[in-house]
Amino acid sequence: MPSETDLQEMYDHHCIQRLMIRYIDRVDANDPTGAAACFAEDGVGVYWGDYQGRAAIAERLTGILEVFAATSHHLTNVMLDIQGDRATGLSYVYAFHRYTENFAPMHYWGRWVDEIKRIDGHWLFARREVVGIGQIMTGDPAPAEPFPGHPGRLAD
Repeated sequence: MPSETDLQEMYDHHCIQRLMIRYIDRVDANDPTGAAACFAEDGVGVYWGDYQGRAAIAERLTGILEVFAATSHHLTNVMLDIQGDRATGLSYVYAFHRYTENFAPMHYWGRWVDEIKRIDGHWLFARREVVGIGQIMTGDPAPAEPFPGHPGRLAD
């Protein structure tokens, strides 16, 4: 029978994974402000430079997302170490993008290195670092009938 501590850790693990998925959902919805809301007020997003605070993170994400007509992020291999109200995380991400300019595809592989903390009962990113592993950009033209993308998300 799991102990109360085990159950709390499983619940915390679940809540942190939901935070990670909410972040991806907001990015794919082209909602930089919503993605930045996944951070603590003084959180740091490391997107090829450090951006502190929700406003700075949202501004950086806006700049990144404005070149894409569509994005689709996929999270795997989530490993969390939870210590009370703090946690560290390492996860891998694959992201498919289509450029706005020519609808050409771009594939990105990376990992997210996270410091997460519980604030007022909610888990938020204290620091999220995007670490690139590789990408493939192609000049392939868009298909004659492009995929429709995620419902309610970026589309041409």
